[in-house]
Amino acid sequence: MDTTPIYALRERLRAAGIAGTSLLSEDFRLKRAYEAYLPLEAASPVFAKLGQMTAQLLSPDCSNPQGALLDTLTLADAVICTLAVVDRKGDIEPFSSISEEQNAGRIVNTPCSVLKELLDALTTSGGGHYASVCELHEKSPEIFADYRVRHVLVQALDASYSELADKVEEWLIESNDRTMLPLLYQDFDPRGKKEMVRRVRIISALAGAGANEFYIRMLGEAQKDVRTELIDALRHDPQNIPLLFELAGTERGKNKDKVFELLAGMQDESIENFYKELAKTKPDTVLKYLRNATTDWSAALVAQICEALIGRLDTINNASIKEKQKLSDHLRCVLRAVFGKGGAQICDCYRKLLARKEVINSLLKEMQEQSKEKYDYDIIFYGVLRPLLNWYGADTLDIEITLAKILHHSLIANQDWTLQELALELYQKNKKFLPAVVTVKCLRDEDCADWLEKQDSEDAVFEALCHIFWRRNGSSDSYMLHGAYNDVYHTAYQCVDTPIRLSHAGKIMDWMKKHATEPRDDILMGWVPSNDESLCKTMGAYFYEKALKSEDLRRYLRGMEICGWTVCDGLAVQYFKTRGNIIGQWHLQEFLRTMPGDRQAKRAEAQKLSELMKTGKINKRKIVVSALDEWIQENL
Repeated sequence: MDTTPIYALRERLRAAGIAGTSLLSEDFRLKRAYEAYLPLEAASPVFAKLGQMTAQLLSPDCSNPQGALLDTLTLADAVICTLAVVDRKGDIEPFSSISEEQNAGRIVNTPCSVLKELLDALTTSGGGHYASVCELHEKSPEIFADYRVRHVLVQALDASYSELADKVEEWLIESNDRTMLPLLYQDFDPRGKKEMVRRVRIISALAGAGANEFYIRMLGEAQKDVRTELIDALRHDPQNIPLLFELAGTERGKNKDKVFELLAGMQDESIENFYKELAKTKPDTVLKYLRNATTDWSAALVAQICEALIGRLDTINNASIKEKQKLSDHLRCVLRAVFGKGGAQICDCYRKLLARKEVINSLLKEMQEQSKEKYDYDIIFYGVLRPLLNWYGADTLDIEITLAKILHHSLIANQDWTLQELALELYQKNKKFLPAVVTVKCLRDEDCADWLEKQDSEDAVFEALCHIFWRRNGSSDSYMLHGAYNDVYHTAYQCVDTPIRLSHAGKIMDWMKKHATEPRDDILMGWVPSNDESLCKTMGAYFYEKALKSEDLRRYLRGMEICGWTVCDGLAVQYFKTRGNIIGQWHLQEFLRTMPGDRQAKRAEAQKLSELMKTGKINKRKIVVSALDEWIQENL
């Protein structure tokens, strides 16, 4: 039913009210609107009543036109109100809804004040938002699963403070929550910027091959970094191999390199044959694309190229300087490509390269002297896992150190059994392989605390342990073996996270405490399993005691927070004694706010510090005690 005539009639009645009832007999527009309305009278009794009242109003016999006009206009307004029609200009579009299952429909019992503060922090710019959001996520990650927060998290991927946007991306990936996908698909712009890049990475991590149709559809219009990430996501589905070969012929620059790198990571005979043919004429190009691959065929091909290199090393004494330089450059490409590869052939390459360590080290040293400048350490270590403790150093002239690091990091990227056995074998002759062996013992869930106590290098042990941490992730909490290696352009890092079982983690942590330094305590904090109440209590006490003796105890706040520690007695006094000469009013107040404990405990500790300042037992330095007291009363 077309209800337009009733709106037209109402408009003319309003116009008559403004013009005055004396002109009703001459108002031809009102009469025309009434005539157009007449067919609606048969639709319902109320429509008929409105028509009758309008006819009476237009009749010359109407005794009270003013009252009749008001009554007619009132009824017209009431009828339109009951119609409940909303008018919107433009074309009608199909309605797209998100099901309750997709939206998860979760409501978390959270105070409105906390929820509002979180939503504001995620959607507005301002100082302190990053810290407050991260602190809330650490304490109450369940709030971020609330349906009122979920869509805001997607908006936060475009936060002006890039560190916050990156952190939200990390949380969404770690959540493994596939119900976020509809929100990530919604309003996706393939021509967008960093926000859309982050969306693709999250979709790729959550959906994998399940979103393949989306990747291909968006690729049609995608540009710049969004296009690169969409191409990267094609790796999930082997059926994309023909498409990737097609893109290899059309893409340029880093996108072309990305395509070849993705192909190298797929187990497919056609790809293997392609790279074998390319290796006959461009072996270094092949090594470039195979350096992060862990496929069986890539390991065999790298081993084949390495065998040819070893043959050339045996005749190096008769080579010219130019030939030695080419051989040195080729050697570095081979060493980088060995990373992540396993199998008997690769293990033989390790042994044969180590057997020629004098020749190789001499060659590298001679080429460095010829170049009159130091080799960039990344030439050999290029793309191998990002250094954490850097126990290996940056000595590119020692093939033993290079291979020890590559083997250690290969075990993080690929837990191949032959590599594990190789690490145990090489360690018997060379202690530089200790981090690799520690990693093997953790992978095999061995009770190795007593064995660790017998080792000569604590630094080497911590070099391995720093790649292990406890990940809190709801029902799938676990220890993770972690590393990050870079892409062809040495810009973007790809994380390698493997869940491992550590039945004897408590004993290893006891060893770590026994040999701890403050930097090593940072590693220990990452080991604390948040679901072990007893161990959290023990570790909370440990971090608290260490804080009371530290020159800068702020580094221990995170450890106490992870453990749920609630005692703050002496912390503020120790903090000001050691840092008071360089901190101001704001820094002290921020520390008092973030130290462990409930509000009452924090206030008692803050007041104790204030009294020591007033009595002169602690030099107040830059602190205005009266302002501090006022802040304590208002905030603690």
